Amino acid sequence: MTTYGLLIDYEYCTGCESCVVTCKEEHDYPVGKWGIRVFEDGPWEIEEHRFNFNKIPVPTDLCDLCAKRTSTGREPICVHHCLANVITYGPVEELAKKLDAKSKQVLWVPQFKPYEAKGAFVHDPNKGLRKAAHLEVSENESAERMAAQRGDHRVEEI
Repeated sequence: MTTYGLLIDYEYCTGCESCVVTCKEEHDYPVGKWGIRVFEDGPWEIEEHRFNFNKIPVPTDLCDLCAKRTSTGREPICVHHCLANVITYGPVEELAKKLDAKSKQVLWVPQFKPYEAKGAFVHDPNKGLRKAAHLEVSENESAERMAAQRGDHRVEEI
């Protein structure tokens, strides 16, 4: 059986977090749970006027390498949406050869462990269906009237 992973070239990661956002949306993870996170290393001075500052995407225990997508021949969502094109998906043996060719890369083989990653997680397929709110507002309406139209019971003055 072939083992798959992610090779991340963090030298060129910009820290845009498109991998974080698209993963969270694809899997419908709630607030506080992620399949991948971007961590910062630095800035700290290496020598005068030369700094080390890296953004490192790190898969969590909720990463299943997008099993549904990859089972149909598609790449994981984080790879697909990486704006800097620094995340590569493939067999670990092939990725390890690429890892030898360049420094500032990390090879991840995520172990999908949702219970160890902050407890049980149950996907709600209906949660992704969102209703848009529509408010008619004129320039003379008060905050209380707009809140009443939305159904809010408490209005805070700014």
